[in-house]
Amino acid sequence: FLSAATGKLPSWNFGKYLVGRDGKPVAFYGSGVNPTGDELRKAIEVGALGWSFTTSGSHSDGDGQPVPSRWASKEEMLAMATEVGKHEGTSLEGIVPGCLDRFADDEIELLATLSAAAKRVMNWNVLTIDSREPDRVGRQVEAFDRAKEIGGRVVALTMPVLVPMNMNFATFCGIWLLPGWEDTLRCDIPERIARLQDPATRATLLTASKSEEAGIYRRLADWEDYVIGDTFAPENAGLSNRTVGEVAAERGAEPFDTLLDIVIADGLQTILWPAPKDKDPESWRMRVEAWNDERVMIGGSDAGAHLDRMCGATFPTRFLGDMLNGRKLIPIERAVQLITQTPAQLFGLVDRGTLVEGSNADIVVFDPETIGSENAHMVADLPGGCSRLTADSYGI
Repeated sequence: FLSAATGKLPSWNFGKYLVGRDGKPVAFYGSGVNPTGDELRKAIEVGALGWSFTTSGSHSDGDGQPVPSRWASKEEMLAMATEVGKHEGTSLEGIVPGCLDRFADDEIELLATLSAAAKRVMNWNVLTIDSREPDRVGRQVEAFDRAKEIGGRVVALTMPVLVPMNMNFATFCGIWLLPGWEDTLRCDIPERIARLQDPATRATLLTASKSEEAGIYRRLADWEDYVIGDTFAPENAGLSNRTVGEVAAERGAEPFDTLLDIVIADGLQTILWPAPKDKDPESWRMRVEAWNDERVMIGGSDAGAHLDRMCGATFPTRFLGDMLNGRKLIPIERAVQLITQTPAQLFGLVDRGTLVEGSNADIVVFDPETIGSENAHMVADLPGGCSRLTADSYGI
């Protein structure tokens, strides 16, 4: 961590160097000192698609430290966006803390300004649509409206299916982002278990999980609705695929206490699946409305960041299957258009996304009676015996 100007540790700001084999810096992130897009230009010239960034507090590296772009000043981000605009066929995407719930005014201004500077569509993910938070969508798409005023375009990505994300008390996941929870979950496993056994700590964690401060992560605090996945201890035999609420009722205990008792018995290895709360008819009506809004596009990506937590890659087949044989919310022709022509046009992909004479096209053939995807399941096929989620599709 050095100042680009002096080579010394600054007291007022921090950045990250990438150091070459000769020990000299070859790239610099987050200094706010003499920001330029030189390294980005070099990357694009050898094949990079564009620039993406995050300033969200939920994005850390493998050591739990903020990823490099979280150190960046507005001036550095503006320099990066300006460089993107100098190259044809480039793309721009970003995430700010408000993507998780609601944008602050300065976040809308930042996204709009970067899009205008790059002369590129800025996409962000993911827009969560939930009838219990009816004003969220309207607030989030204001970023599009502001960008349009200054010559930019900011489009929200939203998923057309519900994508479960599993939770686990042994490794980093969404529950770490509940206010005050990290202090307990960052302890080593024996200390973590000791704290989770303490009634006072349990009460504190439960209160924090349901607080206003928890924001969108309050969605994780419906503990009684969690579905128990893989278990490991003999005393947890037979609990898989049951809800915590059912088990708690049998035991005459509170759901949160029951959940903690289960995971402690498993040495915190239990796999837990929060039940989605946004599957009501009104939430789906709101989703259809968003799909038909130019400020929103179907899609979403985590670039593989949650490979053992969630599996959203099957959304095209699940979406088409749902529109044909499930909820049938929009015609299949419109569903196909939303995942082909619409993104191609948005990102400027020439001669792609439509089946017309003279264009390049991949033709996807599917069986309208069977198209869909199976539920995600864990496979341990990564280096070091690590696990990931996967799901096959069928009828395609």
